[in-house]
Amino acid sequence: MLLKKIGLLILFVIFLVASQYAPIFYPNDPLLVKAVETLAIISFALLLDSLVGGIVARIKLFKVRYFLAKISSYLIYVVTIIIAMGIWIEQTQSLVVAMGFIGAGIAIALQRPLMNLVGFLTLITVRPYEAGDRIEIDGVSGDVIDIELMYTKLMEIGGDANYDQFTGKIKGIPNSFVLEKVVTNYSRDFGFIWEELMLPITYSSNLKKATGIMENAANKITRQFVEKSTRQLKKMTYKYLLEPRDVKPTVYVIPTDNWIELRLRFIVDAKHRRTHVDPVFKEILDKFQKAKDIRISSKTTARVWDTPKKSNY
Repeated sequence: MLLKKIGLLILFVIFLVASQYAPIFYPNDPLLVKAVETLAIISFALLLDSLVGGIVARIKLFKVRYFLAKISSYLIYVVTIIIAMGIWIEQTQSLVVAMGFIGAGIAIALQRPLMNLVGFLTLITVRPYEAGDRIEIDGVSGDVIDIELMYTKLMEIGGDANYDQFTGKIKGIPNSFVLEKVVTNYSRDFGFIWEELMLPITYSSNLKKATGIMENAANKITRQFVEKSTRQLKKMTYKYLLEPRDVKPTVYVIPTDNWIELRLRFIVDAKHRRTHVDPVFKEILDKFQKAKDIRISSKTTARVWDTPKKSNY
């Protein structure tokens, strides 16, 4: 990294010196002078970007570090392009006209990239999502790890079947999608989701005891999330037309022909579903197995339960 900065510094000094002596040795070659001045400006921009990047890299807060690095880099290169255009087009009126023609040409020839650029501007102004958010867009789900001029990069997650765990794949989503597709944000304003576990028990089981075990297991694991999610929901009622919701674990009882379904609904961190669901499920199974008056049902046990008892007479 240090060698890169030294190399850029040497390059900038060479082009800077050349830009001072070029008009003297080549007074009749204005194109050469402009080319050298442009190279000097570009080398200075690269050096400045490297220096600023080194300073920003020392910031410990990763979100602040990420945004400052992006903003500073974009700002440096936008100013560099404007200065470079000013070198080649000396008259202000000509510069405005030239930029108008260039803009019209880009709009016609590069419609899709331009839409991506408009999407990028939407992302940094309206901010439907930002780096670090977990989103789903056009059937692709993942954590936003980078927002570039043309693409948003996601670390893909596996969906409900894998409890939203990372697959290891990095996917690029065109920024234009934010203007055309439905964006689902799992972590903006409310960073939790409701999870549901279903366990069937036989009709002879102790229903009150079973529901108590399930609620206690969920309370034990997710107590911290109940407090945080309650505060977040309260803030959302001031921002959106949203009625307050109870986030405490609840068991719903659904009778069926073969067994009783116990559906435990509880809240978990949206980014760590499996980490929080797994201990709840293990706790419930452990307590059910130890209880003599609770029996988990299945198609086999339901058939046994429904079979008429044989008479001994």
